[in-house]
Amino acid sequence: MYISRPSEPRTVLLWGDRWWFAGTGASLQFSNLEQAVEVLVAHYAEEPKPVRLRLIFQPDALETVAVACPQGDRATLAAALAGEFPSLRNPGCAWSHESVLPTPGDFTTLLHFETQPGLLALATQLAQRGLAVDSAWPLATFLHMLPSEWSESGAITVVALQAQRAFAYRHPADGVRAALRWHGESAIAEVGQWLGEVLTRNAEEPALLVCADEETATALGAFVGVERHPGVEQVTLAEALARPVTMPRYHPAQLLPRTPIVTAQRVLIAASVAFLIAAGWSGVAYTRDHRTAQVAVKDHQVRLTALRGEVAHLRENAAEIAALRRSLDGGAAGPPCGAFLEKISTTLPAQVTLSSLRITGRSLALAGWVAPGAGQSALDQWRTRLAPAGAPWTADAKPGPSGSFSLIGGFRP
Repeated sequence: MYISRPSEPRTVLLWGDRWWFAGTGASLQFSNLEQAVEVLVAHYAEEPKPVRLRLIFQPDALETVAVACPQGDRATLAAALAGEFPSLRNPGCAWSHESVLPTPGDFTTLLHFETQPGLLALATQLAQRGLAVDSAWPLATFLHMLPSEWSESGAITVVALQAQRAFAYRHPADGVRAALRWHGESAIAEVGQWLGEVLTRNAEEPALLVCADEETATALGAFVGVERHPGVEQVTLAEALARPVTMPRYHPAQLLPRTPIVTAQRVLIAASVAFLIAAGWSGVAYTRDHRTAQVAVKDHQVRLTALRGEVAHLRENAAEIAALRRSLDGGAAGPPCGAFLEKISTTLPAQVTLSSLRITGRSLALAGWVAPGAGQSALDQWRTRLAPAGAPWTADAKPGPSGSFSLIGGFRP
């Protein structure tokens, strides 16, 4: 059996109503995502299948917004933000986010989401035609990872332009990231005005311009004189797509669901290999069974002796374990921590997300977030259920900025 080494994925860009490719300035237009599949399949018609693709995905239906959020993983963000962004609850819509970063008094991220389903069906149809989409990324993420050098402050501005569309990723020195896009006849003029203001205010910061072609670069030059700013680098869109940009497999901006380690195909392959090995091994298995049984009997006796010693040791510790459990449940040595944790797990509503829990002596402190749109009432109702009259603990809720809250209390004597 000969297994060829898999090829590196090709980087392709779906931006608006066109496909763009690395190494060539040509682009292919389509009218909708179904036609986009046919256009791309025709482009790779002569290539050996499967063709692996790394897809930069920026249709007009993909939004990128800066949001305040809790510090947590994808599930935490979905629970906190789905009320404001319903696409996060729609299994047909792809969504992802940039790394969550701290800002003064808050945490923020860039949230990417489809306003209508598209990517999952596109990837499935391409796979059926021999084009395997290994990963899919928003244009903002690609632009963020595109610069080859960064300033000492980490500030960077990257702008991509084509005839009637422009997209900018900006991470200034103050750390508040932003993604902007322009669409229409005035797109180049609008981005030129915005870029001119950025370069004037931040003359020392580097900037990278990615223009689809020379005509687009010339049109931008009519609105902003980039040649006067030595920190500005210019490349074509084809050159940018050809750069060896590293896109980590488990980065949270990945738009496609992670491929499970165990798939039906892999199970089938493993079962076939196991069957072949078992068939070849059956001729010698019988002659070894007797020897294996003798060794197993000796091992069993040794293990039995060791287990008897372990059982005696565990019995000696039984009283200590029982005492520790009584302490956790609120015996004479401590507060009823176990009952408090159980109360949290049975009363916490979906609109409230906890980010921290601290118990010090008989004092307790919790912090978290209330989902946008839930309001103060969701927090008050939960606090009432968590610490009703007569509970062995108290809890007072204090709302904070951007939906955050803290809950302070203590165990009663």
